[in-house]
Amino acid sequence: MSSSTGMISVDCKKGGAIDFTRPLIRFIRGAFPEKVEDMTVAIEDLSKMREAAVSVEKSEKGVDSLLRYYLQLTAMESKLPINENQIHVTFTWYDAFYKDSVFSGKRGSQNNSLFERSAILFNVGALSSQIAASQNIDTDDGLKLAAKYFQVASGAFSHLRDKMAPLMQKIPTPDLSLEVLSSLTVLMQAQAQECIYHKAVADKMKEKVTCRLASSAQDFYTEAYKTMSNVYLKGTNWDKWTATCLAKQNYMNGLAEYYQSLNAKAAKAIGEELSRLKEADKHLSDAVKQSSGTFECKDVQSRVNRALVAAEKDNNFIYHERIPNIKDLPSIGRAPVAKPTPLPTQLDGWSDVFASLVPLNVQQAATMYASRKDHLIHLEVTRLREATQSLNSALNQMNLPAALEDLSGQEVPNSLLEKGNDVRSKGGVSDLRNMFDELPQLLQRNEEILRETIKNITDEENNDKHLRSQFGDKWQRTKSEEINKNMKEQSQKYQQILDNAKNADKIVREKFEKNFQAIEILSRSEGELVNSIPAGGAQSLSQEGQKAVATLKSFLDQVKLLKGEREALEDKFKAGGDTEEIISKFSQLNVENNLFNDEAISTEQLEKVYGSLQAAVQDSIKSQDELIAKITCANDEFVKSKSGTTSDPRSEMMTSLANGYDAFVELQSNLAEGSKFYNNLTKILTTFQSQVNDFIFARNTEKNDLMKTVQVNSAKATPPARPSPPAFHQQAAASATSSAPAPAPSSNTSTNTTTPGGMAPGATPQAPPLAPPAAPQSYGAAYYQSGVQGYTPQYGYPTAQYGGYYTFPGPQYPPGQYNYPGYPGAPGGQYPPGQYPQYPPGQYPPGQPPYNGPK
Repeated sequence: MSSSTGMISVDCKKGGAIDFTRPLIRFIRGAFPEKVEDMTVAIEDLSKMREAAVSVEKSEKGVDSLLRYYLQLTAMESKLPINENQIHVTFTWYDAFYKDSVFSGKRGSQNNSLFERSAILFNVGALSSQIAASQNIDTDDGLKLAAKYFQVASGAFSHLRDKMAPLMQKIPTPDLSLEVLSSLTVLMQAQAQECIYHKAVADKMKEKVTCRLASSAQDFYTEAYKTMSNVYLKGTNWDKWTATCLAKQNYMNGLAEYYQSLNAKAAKAIGEELSRLKEADKHLSDAVKQSSGTFECKDVQSRVNRALVAAEKDNNFIYHERIPNIKDLPSIGRAPVAKPTPLPTQLDGWSDVFASLVPLNVQQAATMYASRKDHLIHLEVTRLREATQSLNSALNQMNLPAALEDLSGQEVPNSLLEKGNDVRSKGGVSDLRNMFDELPQLLQRNEEILRETIKNITDEENNDKHLRSQFGDKWQRTKSEEINKNMKEQSQKYQQILDNAKNADKIVREKFEKNFQAIEILSRSEGELVNSIPAGGAQSLSQEGQKAVATLKSFLDQVKLLKGEREALEDKFKAGGDTEEIISKFSQLNVENNLFNDEAISTEQLEKVYGSLQAAVQDSIKSQDELIAKITCANDEFVKSKSGTTSDPRSEMMTSLANGYDAFVELQSNLAEGSKFYNNLTKILTTFQSQVNDFIFARNTEKNDLMKTVQVNSAKATPPARPSPPAFHQQAAASATSSAPAPAPSSNTSTNTTTPGGMAPGATPQAPPLAPPAAPQSYGAAYYQSGVQGYTPQYGYPTAQYGGYYTFPGPQYPPGQYNYPGYPGAPGGQYPPGQYPQYPPGQYPPGQPPYNGPK
């Protein structure tokens, strides 16, 4: 407080050191994996901003540093949310009014950026009040700066009170309570109004203006006094500030009445002049008594008193006007010029260091769009592949095209030889065995990650329950079971994903066993393949048969064309490069309105991009149905026209080999997708584990701080009362006293004789009093390890890749919220026939020999 003006300033909050790097990098690695390297410098800049804000200098530059850090925290809130469920950074700030915060318990620690922003904004108001109160208000520049920064302080406290404090579930320190913030808001506004009044007086403005400015200042001080009177901050300067507000209320009221008396004098209203001078003299006299020397007001009171004496003399000898009651006079007008300064949204030279990151709500909308897009692509590509499989199956049943190439019954059809060459070039049956052998290792790795993560969650929760039962009501923090609910649900989803994979493994193995013999034959050399096919009889065709062959060949050419069109359609579906377009659209809507209907926008965009492709899929399936019907009719004519017949074993073998080739291609695709799935799941699980580890690290840090506080408070507590001696001691003492002979009267009653042991002669020995029990030993943080063992995350959140092994059906959730999308097999998952879902734990026990096909 300024000793000459009585202007009140607030001390800044003191903050503890933190580390942004580790938790932010972990979150960015999961949510924005492609931005990790770019954000390293940005995080360093953020840390420098905080260092400058915590150790701020008392100057306008210091206020600028605080505002820049505050704007940065606000800008990154939608991109890098710091809270208990996402990024774990524990902020510690001490109360501004209690200096001995470590021992008085006026320290707050919370794991959310709202507390950090609130503390920084409080310091904006506090530092602004210090700058304003330190100005020399006898100068013009001093008055301007004081009025400016008192209004800045009022704006900071006002924003805290209206926009931020209501969002806090628990007020961490008393200085951030609504009552304190309301008091400081109006107090700073009152002091700014007083400075404006002094500026008007210095500029020799008319009394009609100065009286109104003073009257408004009196209103603000009146409101400040009322609000401050309802705040109890024992052991601080708050009571002195409240008394100063009461004195300032009377002071400004007296000044308002004095300047209004000058207006009355100019209007020859002598009675009103006298009435107002008396009222002014009364209020200023009260101000002198109440101020206790905190600010100078005696000179003004003396001036008013002299004016009152002169006015009374003139009225008694000249005017003889009746002096009206002050209550009957019209109230003085108001001119509340001082207003809280709104917080700036931009500063010269400031820019968001995380500008390249997309806000999470935009990313969530884009992720939901990507999920809907992937689901649509999955369904349409699955329809195409199912249709192609149905077409191949129909042709195989008719032994086409091999039947057209095997009219002699001796030569192996070229189409079958080409299939054998293709199988051998792709590794044959040995390649399938190797792929089968790889999956158990990938599965086991995912199981271990998930098992370790679940164990860490459970151990932290059990630790919290133990401490809560040990310390009872002293253990004031959110229960782990309430915070980790999403993590436990997510781990259950991942466990379900692995469980569902067991069914897929069974399907793929059964398919391999069913077609193993055919695939094994196709894997042999060309000579061995030819020798494996039984010989058949020659066939001759009639003229109608030759026409049927030509017709069938024409239809088979259409089949090839149809398959080529489908491959082109798949490529177009997979190309879908509209991600930047949809993010740009969502970002624009986010700036215009933070709430937008992403579902409607996504539906419109999907129709725009994929509507024509979906129609092409429908036309392709319809064309296939018509083509199969024509091929069936032509094949019936071809079979009727044969003069000879192919032996059944030969026909059955070629049909089996054709089916085996289709199975080989499908199995290779499924196993490749299975391997890709496990690797992608590993990335997701390591990211999930990393987030869990961050959560546990933050909880352990919070636990250690809380245990220190509990121990300090326990050490300060009153020791337990001294226990009473046991009953048998009391009974023995009473018995000894009643049986002892009465002492002989002493001739010298003033002499006090004792034995060498300090006992009076003839006194009965008694048991010594019991010592009070030792205070229970406090449990320290060393009893509970804060380190978390687990996998070091090496990957970020993987981009959903579409290739038939569909891993992200249905809606997804924004990254960093423990709500990763479900996989096929979970509710909402869909599979085409033979498609690989997720592999469950326990499918491949450690030590199981590689699968080498049916015996």
